[in-house]
Amino acid sequence: MIVKSFSINYEELINKYNIILIYGENFYLKNEILEKIYSILRGKNFKISQIQQEDLLNQNNLFDENEILIVREINDRILKYMTLKKIDKRIILVAENLPKKSVLRNTIEKEKAMSCIPCYDDDEKTLQNIMRNGLSNLKIKVSNETINRMFTINKLNRSDINSGLDKLKLIAESDTLNDEIFSSLFNTTSSFDAFEVANILLTSNKRELNKVLSNSYQFAINFNEIIGPLKYKINKLRSIYQFTENEKSIIKLIENYKPPIFWKEKNIVQIQLKIWSEKELDILLEKINQIEILCKTHYDIAETIFNKFLIDIISKRVLINTYFSH
Repeated sequence: MIVKSFSINYEELINKYNIILIYGENFYLKNEILEKIYSILRGKNFKISQIQQEDLLNQNNLFDENEILIVREINDRILKYMTLKKIDKRIILVAENLPKKSVLRNTIEKEKAMSCIPCYDDDEKTLQNIMRNGLSNLKIKVSNETINRMFTINKLNRSDINSGLDKLKLIAESDTLNDEIFSSLFNTTSSFDAFEVANILLTSNKRELNKVLSNSYQFAINFNEIIGPLKYKINKLRSIYQFTENEKSIIKLIENYKPPIFWKEKNIVQIQLKIWSEKELDILLEKINQIEILCKTHYDIAETIFNKFLIDIISKRVLINTYFSH
C-alpha cells in the first residue's frame, strides 16, 4: 500500500504494517521519516538493527521477537534473499530511487500488509510550507517577504529548515526576533554539484545561479570542476539535435533520442532545447574554450572571470562577447 510522505500516521505505520519500504532520491526526507520511526520504536523498547542488503544471507533467526531489522541500499535483488509474504516480523527497507517497473516496489504497493513510502525531491513550495507550518506551530510571525528572501539567496533543504526551527524554539521566548537573527538561524548545508550548476546555466535560471554565487564563500566554484560537466551537457543537447535531423518538434526530438532520456531529466532537457539552438550550442562551446584559456592564464583572478562568464551564459550575452587573453 502506498503511504504519502506528508500524511504519515507513525503509530499506525508501525503497528499496521510488517514491511515498510522507504525509497526515493530525497535523502533528507528519508532520514526525517526514519528518525520519527526510531523515536517511537525506542519508546516501545524495540531493539533496532541495521544491515546492508548484501549482508542479508538468511531470513531466519536474523532478529529477535522485540527487534526491528532495517535493511539499507536495497533493490530488486532482495527478493532473492527473502520471500516478503512469509515474513511475520517487522522489517524496514530503505532504497534509492526505484523505477516504476521495480518488482519490489510493485509487490509492496499492492500488498495491504506492507507499506511503500516514496520520497521525492522537495520543491521550493514544499520547503516554504514546512517553514511556514513550523513557524505557525511556534506562534512566530515572519513576513512572507523575509521568507521569500531567505529562499532567494539560500539553497535550503528540509534538514536546514528543521534545524533552524529547533534553534528558534530555544530563543523565541527569551530574545527579540528580528529579520537578521531569523535569517542567521537557517544555514545552508547542501551544495550545488557541478552537473547541477551546468543545468542551471543551460536553463537560464538566474535565481538559482544567484544562490550558487551567494554561497560561493562556503562552496567555492572552481572553473575546472564546472567546465567538464558543462561541456558534457552541451554535447548531449547537440547529439539530441543531430539524432533526428530536420525534426522541428522538441518533444519528438526527446522522444526519438536513444538511449532514452531518464524521465526525471526530460523536462530540464526540453527547457534547454527551447532556449539553445544547435548553432548557439556550437558557439557556446567555442566560448568555453576561450574562457578556459583566459582563466588558466589569469589564475589569480580566475574566479571573478568565471563568475562573470556564468552570468553571461544566463543572459546569453556569451554568444556575442569575446573572451581572450591579452
